[in-house]
Amino acid sequence: MRGWRAVASAVTPAGWLVGLWALCGLALGLLFGWAEFLIGGGVAAVLLLLAMPTLIGTEAYEVDFSLEHDAVVAGGDAHGDIVVRSPQARLALAGRIDIPVGDALIDFHVPLLRRGHEHRERIVIPARRRGIVNVGPAGTVRTDPLHLVQREFTWTDVRTLYIHPVTVAIPSTSLGFIKDLEGSTTRTVTSEDISFHAVREYAAGDAQRHIHWKSTAKTGTLMVRQFEETRRSTISIVLDRDIANYADDDEFEMAVSVVGSFGVRALRDGRDVQVVASGEVPQFARTTVRAVRQLKVATPRSLLDELAGVSSGHDVAPVQSVSRMLAETSAETSLALLVTGSAISLGALQAAALAFPVNVAVVGIVCDPTATPTLRPIGSMRILTLGVLDDLRQLLRKGARA
Repeated sequence: MRGWRAVASAVTPAGWLVGLWALCGLALGLLFGWAEFLIGGGVAAVLLLLAMPTLIGTEAYEVDFSLEHDAVVAGGDAHGDIVVRSPQARLALAGRIDIPVGDALIDFHVPLLRRGHEHRERIVIPARRRGIVNVGPAGTVRTDPLHLVQREFTWTDVRTLYIHPVTVAIPSTSLGFIKDLEGSTTRTVTSEDISFHAVREYAAGDAQRHIHWKSTAKTGTLMVRQFEETRRSTISIVLDRDIANYADDDEFEMAVSVVGSFGVRALRDGRDVQVVASGEVPQFARTTVRAVRQLKVATPRSLLDELAGVSSGHDVAPVQSVSRMLAETSAETSLALLVTGSAISLGALQAAALAFPVNVAVVGIVCDPTATPTLRPIGSMRILTLGVLDDLRQLLRKGARA
């Protein structure tokens, strides 16, 4: 069985056809004395015999390939180099190099190589759509001039190419659209913080260092300071992955680009950022399970790498559930950005916004290429409607001035 698989992998369709012709031609020629069939069958058999040396020996090549950059922006091209060397003493026969690129294949011809010589080939990988693409492993195909038989060798090296979403350079979050760079005070009163709130009567257990002596002198009663709790502001970005909320794939791509633009800007500004997306939900538990996918945001590069692999889906948690879970698990959120498509209802977007406490600013960002870009308040939430990605920059400047 193993021998048959080896033969099947080594003989091409043209080889099988020539072999069949050799067998039938020789059989009919010898059986019926037909010279034409006998000559044709003999020629076919000779061709097969002449092709057999191609299968002898090990691979004479050494193949090395590298990518110029392991990350590119969608819409551009990735470049790489393939180097084929002949380290052996004997002459390396001509062959073909195949490089799988995702579901596609790049191939090129390698000429005859003498010992110590190399052949270098520049490859271009179109990166039209966002995604994560495996490049490799490289394989060589050695075959005869008529492509009757072939022998394949595969190397193990695989390179990963990240095709990042397109992003725009939006204004810094210090321009006024977000005003809590150094932390924001909450309505929670505490005895230990930096934002002074009021004074009250001393109670057992209060720290003596917080006694307000001027008020104590005026009232004749020990008075202590109270403070408003200050927290480190965190931007929480929610990416809606529900395909039902997008009119087409272009809207979802715009939404991913919006998340990337906001996240990269906030990270470069030194802000605390968390990015979450709708998680996968089993079909049988769709109404009860709230699933959230947390994206890595340690650096702009790690965030863009994560976004390169994000896709929309049917069986994912709705944005309302994601927002509710985020509000329950992240008390430090000061600004929530809900990024979604044009097919979502206003009621669903408002329900997602109401999941956050009243002291959290919520901005809904709707990606709709058919709409006029606007920035409008609806209740306690502001809604940005984007026609194209560049609208994000203009609307944020407008919001900062307002």
